[in-house]
Amino acid sequence: MSRSSPLMYAELLINIRQISVIAALETPCNASTIVRLSSKRDTLSLQHENGVAILTLPGQVAANTILQKPATGSTELSWRLPLAGEPTRLDPDANESPWPAQDLGKDTEMLCRECDAVIIGKGAISTWKDLPSENWAEMMDFWHCHKPSEHGHAGHSHGEDATENKGYSANAKLTAQLSVGFVDLTTFLLTAKDCPTVKV
Repeated sequence: MSRSSPLMYAELLINIRQISVIAALETPCNASTIVRLSSKRDTLSLQHENGVAILTLPGQVAANTILQKPATGSTELSWRLPLAGEPTRLDPDANESPWPAQDLGKDTEMLCRECDAVIIGKGAISTWKDLPSENWAEMMDFWHCHKPSEHGHAGHSHGEDATENKGYSANAKLTAQLSVGFVDLTTFLLTAKDCPTVKV
């Protein structure tokens, strides 16, 4: 019976300058399983039994990168490969919101530009917070002393309740809160009670 080629997927994590690669095999890794980077470090090949998969990476991998050898018996493989080149300095004002949370306060009032109806009255919102970047998940590995899946470490509060309370666990959901306004480049997240004149 012939085996199909390994399935591979790569994702560019630009904020942390890495390429995430995931591979799935039909049968466990063995001595025939070999992974290689091309000489230009922009292509990854995975040989397993009689199948070979070649994946063009979404960027060039840093020189002297050593690929971790596939663990015998595994059917799911993953790598985090560092990007080549120096980090690009981003313009700090490029993605700045026209109304960052730090510039909004309890006296902030919002009116309809067409009819001047009050959408949010003064004092309705006591706290303003910036919504997370759309790439926040890429940074999650750096936010934890232990990842949400790791439990039972002494001196720390762990378990599902602990990660849910922190608000950034894998299963956490961002929801509107009374008297709290969330804002980003194009969005305001508010409760209906804080803007009663708006009909939904």
